[in-house]
Amino acid sequence: MLPAELRLRILRTAVLTRRFEERAARLARAGAIPAAIHLGTGQEVGQIAALAALRPDDPMLYGHRGAGYWFARGISPATVLADIAYREGGTNRGKGGVMHVVDPARGVLGESGTVGGNFVLGAGIAFADRQLGRDTVTIVFFGDGTSNRGQFHEAANFAAIARLPLVLFCENNGWGLSVPASVSTSVDDIATRAAGYGMPGVVVDGCDPDAVFAAVAAAAARARAGGGPTLIEAKVPRIPAHFLGDKEHYRTDADRQAAVDRDPLPRLVADVRARGLLDDDGLAALEAEVAAELDAAFDDVLARPLVAPATAFEGLYP
Repeated sequence: MLPAELRLRILRTAVLTRRFEERAARLARAGAIPAAIHLGTGQEVGQIAALAALRPDDPMLYGHRGAGYWFARGISPATVLADIAYREGGTNRGKGGVMHVVDPARGVLGESGTVGGNFVLGAGIAFADRQLGRDTVTIVFFGDGTSNRGQFHEAANFAAIARLPLVLFCENNGWGLSVPASVSTSVDDIATRAAGYGMPGVVVDGCDPDAVFAAVAAAAARARAGGGPTLIEAKVPRIPAHFLGDKEHYRTDADRQAAVDRDPLPRLVADVRARGLLDDDGLAALEAEVAAELDAAFDDVLARPLVAPATAFEGLYP
């Protein structure tokens, strides 16, 4: 069971993530910032709870849905917005937008050059850290769709053979872009594939922060003790469309509503209220605090200049 202080921290980070994405989406729809945003609505609680179970120096490669990963690691909303809006002050200076937020000091090592390429990067990082004598655990977040790519199987096989300190964390929202997992994936639970590589496979409710935290904490402890990798599958809802411009003609209203009904943020709010950790006044104060933080961040970043085109040539080597 999560300690009260940690439960409240997860709640605050989830509220910050949700409100940030709501604002960013409004700006993108208005044409004020680029629209290449994949909202993580409904998945942020699981992301944040997973990272809460790890150390701040544990390397992390994220999936491409949502900002919860970065805020959980302490990257500021202003920094993330600068990357999204291609303004000065971001982590990548206009060279990758929302899919390439990187902060090595916080263990945030990005995604990859292609969605689903982070498996082999994560396995390589875990291998390198062990060779260097570090006791870190690398976590790789990914979606159900990319679990069908060859890199997943290559990385899982190598990680199991080498008993790498690696956690493969699948956020299964049931959709690979516009393709339902029932059509594209041969198993109901992606975690069952772990057996083929001789590693544990665990299925959890990705909307339950206690369950996610416990699963990742156990996997990390096993990895640090030399037990090797674990595949965790968190069942989560995909509430928004694949991206802002996606009209979702392929999706039924009933499926959308079922996802909304599983939204973990209202569930977490009700949970902290029921536990007596926050009352209505406390929740209102939390929302006001987050709103003030985002007001300052958005006002600051949108007043900054766009990243100069010449920076596109920085970091290139013959």
